[in-house]
Amino acid sequence: MKGWRSTVAGVPVKLVSSCVRNGPALLDGKEELATVNPVPRDGDLVVVRCLDSTGAYDHVEDSTGAPVKLYRDDVLVVVLGTRRSGTNLIGELPAGPIATGCKLDLVAQGGLVAQCVAVPSYYGSHALPMEVVGFPAVAGRPVNIADVPVVAVGDVSPDRSRKTVLFVCGTSAEVGKTTMVCALNIAVKRRLPKLRTAAIKACGTGRAKDCLHYRAANYDVVTDFVDAGMPSTYGVPPAGFRAMLHTLIGHCEERADLVVVEIGGDFLEARAPEALEIMAELDAACVMMVNDAMGAGEGLRQLGLLGKEPLAIGTFKQNRAALADRLGVPQARVVNSDDADVLVDLVAGLVDGTSAVAGARPGGVSS
Repeated sequence: MKGWRSTVAGVPVKLVSSCVRNGPALLDGKEELATVNPVPRDGDLVVVRCLDSTGAYDHVEDSTGAPVKLYRDDVLVVVLGTRRSGTNLIGELPAGPIATGCKLDLVAQGGLVAQCVAVPSYYGSHALPMEVVGFPAVAGRPVNIADVPVVAVGDVSPDRSRKTVLFVCGTSAEVGKTTMVCALNIAVKRRLPKLRTAAIKACGTGRAKDCLHYRAANYDVVTDFVDAGMPSTYGVPPAGFRAMLHTLIGHCEERADLVVVEIGGDFLEARAPEALEIMAELDAACVMMVNDAMGAGEGLRQLGLLGKEPLAIGTFKQNRAALADRLGVPQARVVNSDDADVLVDLVAGLVDGTSAVAGARPGGVSS
């Protein structure tokens, strides 16, 4: 199975999208093309034809994670997936059957299709429309990425982490969380080159890009919710999400000494509240990325309700001195992803058990 020029269910396709992680096992040549999906599910594979060459997204990641330009009449394999992004497109799965000839929209670059219900005006374009060709199916049942996941979700719920776990969360999307996750490891590997590290993308919209960034930043183990059979975490029941994240953390703890977990988006959607609850249950540390003082204040309040206080408050847009002053915290506690010495001190302290909240006052920060 390659990212390009495959044949799926007897149909020649330009590519298989990056949310189909276990393609060779899912699409082994035994699948047939079903013309109807009676009960659409997040993660069901679907063969589609592009109806235009332009749209809010006109590229899709192939199975290697490379972005590939799409043109009218291109045929490709994508997945059904819910998306309710605060800064990008919103797409919902149809409630009823989907059949050959139905129209869907490309709502994410990882290859998620749904019925697009909202596009931010700054895109300047509608969602790229796609026509359903059919559904790869076995014994009449549409193939789903959860059928053969890279990491099988189990019944795992440790009371406390066995290894050092650090969460990176943020008060909005596009606030620098992934950049911080990568910078942390670059700094750690310089001082502690023998330390094995792992990175997890815990929630959000599935694609390969974040894991590729983690890998480029020299994490020894990288994984995400797509590996566990979820194209996004917007339509996932809370219990299913909790089982998935516990599984991924356990998977990484078996293979690394430090596990860094990125919570995508903000604190409000895509099962981020459940991810934060798991962070508190594990008594894990966190770094909170922010865009502004008001958002930071609310983030501190919500973490406080969970009994947590961030090791550091990260920002790449704000004047750090002004942000610290407005939050009433020591300036040393506000960092950005370029503060390699501060970052590695934080992580080294976590690993050897000596870390405390950076610059914290007695009693913590009031909210």
